[in-house]
Amino acid sequence: MTMPQLAILTDDVQSGDIYETAYGPSAPVHKLEVEGTSILVCSPTNADPRATIQALKDNGATHLWLCESVGSLSPLLEAGDWVVCDDYIDGTRGQHYTYFSDKAGGYVQQVPAFDAKSREALIGVRYPRLHTSSPLTGRVFKRGVYVCVSNTRYETPAEATFWARSGGHIVGRYLSPYLTLARELELSVAVLALVVREGGQAETSVPFERYLPIVQQAWAGMQ
Repeated sequence: MTMPQLAILTDDVQSGDIYETAYGPSAPVHKLEVEGTSILVCSPTNADPRATIQALKDNGATHLWLCESVGSLSPLLEAGDWVVCDDYIDGTRGQHYTYFSDKAGGYVQQVPAFDAKSREALIGVRYPRLHTSSPLTGRVFKRGVYVCVSNTRYETPAEATFWARSGGHIVGRYLSPYLTLARELELSVAVLALVVREGGQAETSVPFERYLPIVQQAWAGMQ
């Protein structure tokens, strides 16, 4: 029986080992040991996304959670809010979206878009404050539509307005094609997003250490 192994994709730059795959070298993969639990952590680079996801799979990953600082497309969301997404819109183009481009297969069911057990685990933990001076703990939203734009830039204000009118709640850059590729390799995927800005504006990514206590609690609850 395969032992569960959690992998994290984060927008906080990571160092680690690079693995050679059939799709070229992967992004650096950091093997993080936390209280007896091993977590694979990596961030997007210019490496082929297929190589990075394949490397995670080869290192035993069974689950891939995206931990990303995002922009708000909804007036209900403000900086410090957490969103455990239940759906997404892919606004990207020109990337490597499938391992099956040269084959007839490749169809992956997208209902539900994310792993239900992972979402339940992420929803069920206590969330920290974004700012230590705030008297309130971070609000967690149990649903939300993630809009993924090009990972080479932030969205423009006009694009933020467009995607908000299209039903998006938050906007980020790294869900696609990473999580869709992971689905093809039968990894269970989920998104834990932290709102740090309004859509159409730029802001610095939050260090992965801010996500780590949540990830630890949620993963422990799944074991």
